Amino acid sequence: MTTPAKKIIVVGGVAGGASVAARARRLSEDAHIIMIERGSFVSYANCGLPFHISGEIEHREDLLIQTPEGLRNRFDLDVRTRCEVISIDREARHVEIRNLDTNDVYNERYDDLVLAPGAAPLTPPIPGIDRVGHFTLRSIPDMDAVIEWNKTMKPRHATVVGAGYIGLEMVEQLTHLGMSVTLIEAAPQILGAIDEDMAFWPHRHLEDRQIDVRVGATVVGFEEPTAAEDARASTVVLGDGTRVPTDLVILSIGVKPEVELARNAGLDVGELGGIRVNQHMRTSDQHIWAVGDAIEVRNPVTQDWTLLPLAGPANQ
Repeated sequence: MTTPAKKIIVVGGVAGGASVAARARRLSEDAHIIMIERGSFVSYANCGLPFHISGEIEHREDLLIQTPEGLRNRFDLDVRTRCEVISIDREARHVEIRNLDTNDVYNERYDDLVLAPGAAPLTPPIPGIDRVGHFTLRSIPDMDAVIEWNKTMKPRHATVVGAGYIGLEMVEQLTHLGMSVTLIEAAPQILGAIDEDMAFWPHRHLEDRQIDVRVGATVVGFEEPTAAEDARASTVVLGDGTRVPTDLVILSIGVKPEVELARNAGLDVGELGGIRVNQHMRTSDQHIWAVGDAIEVRNPVTQDWTLLPLAGPANQ
């Protein structure tokens, strides 16, 4: 009697999910590997999005590491875009999937399940944060929206809120487009992931290039510009009362792991908000793994739980 092929379902693509699916195929020629992706793009360089906005990466296709067709042809993957896993039945080992184009819902059995849902940009409840001309940058559609705004509104001044990796990349690329840029960071330094004495040098580099860097500055509101302020997006209001009229706002405040699916399935979610995994990326369920921006892992030095939302670790 022939043993049926193992069925592996991978929820999400980009760095973690696409790498898992490709690696699973290399380990098994027979497995039925299904990738479920709610967007239209399954594998792209999201760290490169700012560089296409400026034109430094000239061609949009250069951002696409793989297409659904490429994954099907090269790795024999069952790629289902514009589909979303809405629930997990751990006992029966099946997932409920909704087709976002037709709204049809169906079940799919799995032997092993991998969660790579990623993380969503933080948008704290600051008054006016959802005004027109405000953008987060997580996906290719987000990038397209910024490019369209720039073409239509031709901003002269931009404000970037948040001085992490994506925030600083956006500062650089908006400067390349000829905009004057204000960078606002609530912490006392830029690049909070590194030591203060190291952050001093990129801070000085920014100021040497006429970037208006404001650290220890809290945004308390985004308001309709007055006639005298002549801004095309908002006036950013800081905690000390300073007003920064601006034509474009990039919100790079941070990310929050998307764990609702895992939490609803009863998987362990840590105090930092990530799906907890062991050194093999296995969750609290022996048939479910998780990777990427949505997980909590042990810091190898301190053994404390930590979030590490970076593409390199996701791929590894």
